[in-house]
Amino acid sequence: MAEFEPDWNDWHEYLMKEIEHYELSEKDNQYMSMYGCTQDDMLCMMNDPMNFIGGHYMLAMSILSDAQHVIAHDPEQARQFINKAKYVLRSWKGDNNPSPTVGLTN
Repeated sequence: MAEFEPDWNDWHEYLMKEIEHYELSEKDNQYMSMYGCTQDDMLCMMNDPMNFIGGHYMLAMSILSDAQHVIAHDPEQARQFINKAKYVLRSWKGDNNPSPTVGLTN
């Protein structure tokens, strides 16, 4: 039996097409542009118990590794990963409600 190896680029494209079917708020559209996910998705990522093991520092490092992995193939997605890492670092710094636009690239 062959092992299943997911193609993460196909998965990302699938998710983007699925999200297009939903009408997003202006805030979620802004988050989609900057982070590649909604505000709720960002909050879930930040509050995932798995991320408490290494803390937000390790979460940011992991996200930056993801950016390195995709930068040659999908610069837009890499930019979004880098913005996610910035979001995590701003939150880790003690700002309980980070502005979604400070220090980010479009």
